Amino acid sequence: MQSVRTLRLFAVSLAGMLAVAACGGDSGPAASTTLSSIQADTVAAAAAGQIGDLASGITSFDLSGGLLGGIGGGPFSRAALRAPMSAMTRALPSRYRAQLAQMRAGSCDPAVTGDTTDTDGNGIPANATFTPANCFYSDSLGDGGSITGSVQIQDNTSGTTLFGFAIDFNNLKALIYNDSASVGFDWDGTYNATVTSASATTNQAFRQRTFINNQPIYASRYTWGLTFVPDTGSIDPANQGLQDGTFDLAGSFGWTGQSDQVSGNWSFNVSTPTPLHWSSSCEGQEPPFDGGQLDASINGRSNIGFTAVYTACGTPPVINTYDNTAGT
Repeated sequence: MQSVRTLRLFAVSLAGMLAVAACGGDSGPAASTTLSSIQADTVAAAAAGQIGDLASGITSFDLSGGLLGGIGGGPFSRAALRAPMSAMTRALPSRYRAQLAQMRAGSCDPAVTGDTTDTDGNGIPANATFTPANCFYSDSLGDGGSITGSVQIQDNTSGTTLFGFAIDFNNLKALIYNDSASVGFDWDGTYNATVTSASATTNQAFRQRTFINNQPIYASRYTWGLTFVPDTGSIDPANQGLQDGTFDLAGSFGWTGQSDQVSGNWSFNVSTPTPLHWSSSCEGQEPPFDGGQLDASINGRSNIGFTAVYTACGTPPVINTYDNTAGT
């Protein structure tokens, strides 16, 4: 799921971010109707990272993508929080990493309600909600952190659905603070996947936000779906992974706030004029595609946007902006 990992928000100093904290947020400024190449690089990185994570959630038939690394393997404990917290470790300035490390090392096992049975043995509970318990850290210097909210996970595998799940993030929030400032991240929305012998689909209706001193300064929104069709043959989860094939993407993507030198409030319609090609040799690489093109046009301004062209596994896509308003 930038995915969260694509956040570069904290590459600048905390003081610099506090100065612009009032400039953005989930409500954001007026809609942006232009897009420079520098802006496109930042926005496209967020979109491409999230698409890669979303695809990874079904290519290996587990919940390793879309922010939930590790749930598919073994009993559920801190696994639901591992991928978001790992992403925060990369994003946070060094002054906050000690607090995050303490939280990861401490007792952060969630309280569980609902049905945790797993009759098909695929590592996904029947229908259970996980709420972080004892997930906080505080020391005598005023440094600390906490994780709140909940995650509901449901196994939808049955009949012609060979593998399927539905996940609902309910304001899952991580807060890191010291004696003078705080940084927070939250996730809210749904993420699901359905795999049959003919195709695999995964959808997301999701919001991610970043906070400084409890003020949202950055948000991304995803309402989109990926559909996979194999190049040849049929899909069989017993093979432990998808064979080569293509992903088609359709939906919308929003980016609001400030990151480094980029600020704005964009809403894009996204598609794949050339489907994104997945190869089994791409597994574990970022991005996991060896070909294809993503197109994102500004909502209401379909002649302005950017493309992301994939050429090889593990190689960032080539980003280009376009503005075809001349003469219109």
